[in-house]
Amino acid sequence: MKEDGNRVVKQEVARSPGLVRAAETIEGRFGEIFADYERQLNEMGSLLVVGEGNTREQLEVNARDVLERAAKVLRGEERSLLAVEEEIYRNIEDSREPLNPHPDESFRAGVALCKAAVSTVVCNMPPSSSSPEEVAEISLAVQEIVMDRVSRMVMASFVDYLLTKVKETQSEERRRFSRDLHDRLAHEMTVVVQSLELHEALAEREPQRAKERLELARQTSANALELMREFARELRETETSDGLRVALENLIRISVPEGVKAEVLFEGKEEHMPDYVRDQLYMILREGVRNAVAHSGADSIAVEAKISPREVTALVWDHGPGFESSEAVSEGIGLSSMRERAERLNGSFEVCSEPDRGAVVKVRLPLVRGENRAN
Repeated sequence: MKEDGNRVVKQEVARSPGLVRAAETIEGRFGEIFADYERQLNEMGSLLVVGEGNTREQLEVNARDVLERAAKVLRGEERSLLAVEEEIYRNIEDSREPLNPHPDESFRAGVALCKAAVSTVVCNMPPSSSSPEEVAEISLAVQEIVMDRVSRMVMASFVDYLLTKVKETQSEERRRFSRDLHDRLAHEMTVVVQSLELHEALAEREPQRAKERLELARQTSANALELMREFARELRETETSDGLRVALENLIRISVPEGVKAEVLFEGKEEHMPDYVRDQLYMILREGVRNAVAHSGADSIAVEAKISPREVTALVWDHGPGFESSEAVSEGIGLSSMRERAERLNGSFEVCSEPDRGAVVKVRLPLVRGENRAN
């Protein structure tokens, strides 16, 4: 095979008899390899066999596809596998699942398939005609080819995984803006309409009260206009482009209703945080603030962040009624998203509460490579 742009053109390449025998073994003993592969997946509790939405038939199709291509390369019928771009498009077009498995699961499965293939090939090599050097050559060749194919599938799976996460995030953002518009802007405009109606009704018999209602309508419409400008800025700009502290202060101003005391407590230097950590931390705290506003019934909410050269710790606490334990918290899409964002950065996330003492969302993110998660 030779590559012409993204196309793969067939080109015969001479291979040793041992590699040809390895290809024949992979094709002829696929059932044996697949059984070993499936056994390993079950032992490791892989989501490919215990998760929802996956079938044994699809698992077998994917394994056969990998090994058939590996056999072709071992024979010299193909020099290389699909280009990464082709693999991505092929993966997306052929996928029958609503969400491909996480890349970690795909890679672990690839290692298991490679072990099963190499073991079967080595065990079925003729002892009399195979030197240790040839066994090593064939084992390394099978491993290299299978893992090359798997790594490309993992990259394609990762792209698909990220695309799905982007769609989920966009959907959640649309729902969030819908809630904000309904809870804040719709309320403000309702006050304006009611005030204008009362002004009209009171204009002749109670001119002073009518004037007060007209002034309330004017002030409330100004507030609504400023709220719309805040929403527009949030849509137009990166929320943390002016720094985490500024973003949190803007969040409090937009999200926390009047009558609820709110404050931002900040300690440390933001330059210790990479941009991606800052952005993810803001998204976690933003969801924490909105959960507190929507569900806690608190009369005060605080956001606190402490940054050091090694880590950033942050929390959102509310002075609400609280609950018996964190087990009482429903792990909905909001909490799941917060936990996933923290764990993706090797951090920790927890929700704590006591009756009559409110609830606290705590997050810790390491800022140094290799830092262990918090105990």
